[in-house]
Amino acid sequence: MFKMFVIPFLFFSGYIVGADAPLSASNAEFLSKQIQEKMEGRPEFQGSALLMQWTEVLWHYQQGSTSQGKPFDQHSAFFVGSISKTLAAVLVMQQVQNGTLDLQAPVKHYLPELKQPWTASVRVADLLSHSSGLVDISTQQSYGQFRYNNLNFQLLGQILTAVTKRPYAELAEQLLQQCQMHSSGFANKADVVNQGWHEEQGRLKTITGFMPVEAEPSGGLVSSAADIALLPLCMRQQLTKTSLQQMTTPQLLRPHRWGEVYYSYGLQISHTAAGVEWSHSGYIPGYVSVFNHFPQHQLTLVVLENQSLDPANLARAAYYHDKLRRSVIQMLSQMNKDKG
Repeated sequence: MFKMFVIPFLFFSGYIVGADAPLSASNAEFLSKQIQEKMEGRPEFQGSALLMQWTEVLWHYQQGSTSQGKPFDQHSAFFVGSISKTLAAVLVMQQVQNGTLDLQAPVKHYLPELKQPWTASVRVADLLSHSSGLVDISTQQSYGQFRYNNLNFQLLGQILTAVTKRPYAELAEQLLQQCQMHSSGFANKADVVNQGWHEEQGRLKTITGFMPVEAEPSGGLVSSAADIALLPLCMRQQLTKTSLQQMTTPQLLRPHRWGEVYYSYGLQISHTAAGVEWSHSGYIPGYVSVFNHFPQHQLTLVVLENQSLDPANLARAAYYHDKLRRSVIQMLSQMNKDKG
């Protein structure tokens, strides 16, 4: 369980800086300016962004309001898309360390009702790293190579249910409560998730977010910026050192607009000027999200937006997410240089 701390804060016109935080007021102001600057041909930022060290909020910024007309805050709920996969991977690794799951066991061992030939060779580890080669439940190509597919994590959800005899959402919600992620959930949070907007033919239109039960492990999580910032700490507290190392060891190089990015178990791993980075992003109609964690600094950036622009141009759709990431890496890199 987490121990939550009451931390004194200094307030600076719209953002917050922790009193003992390694982030100056000028740096916080710089982050706010980055997210306030408009990109030509793109709607302005709408959502919630936050920078946290351990459980201390160093900076946050919100733009937009709920359907009840209340301004967003760091606890406002959004669909976070594929960040759901990181949570699912933690649940899998918990069962591994409990001895109820074997990463090297084939899918057939846990889901004998599946009769496709690939089930005898694809391992649990392959699902976690998107190296199963699955195109759909009946088609497999290029086994062992990176192929991002939601099906991998939907199967992991079925495996978790098979070994625990509990619905995936129930299992996940227990972990969320243990990690003090009280704004997070699945169908139980459907009534508080904020309205999403999706771009169609150059225009933003309202869209009602919905995820079927089978998609919960791959993209159905509802959460807030403050909760997602706790996810890396949840990993550290809920997993053994061995399990955490397995989950964060680079497995396969994946194509990415950031450059050289590896995929591990439900997590992206990068080497940046600020040190190692753990991350995952999410995109579903109406919502775009990302978290970036820098373990050397115990610092996590979360950017959640309730408007999804054309995915054919992710650099545009994730413009503010990427811009804030670059800014934080730049600041941390300079801090490393200053320390000598």
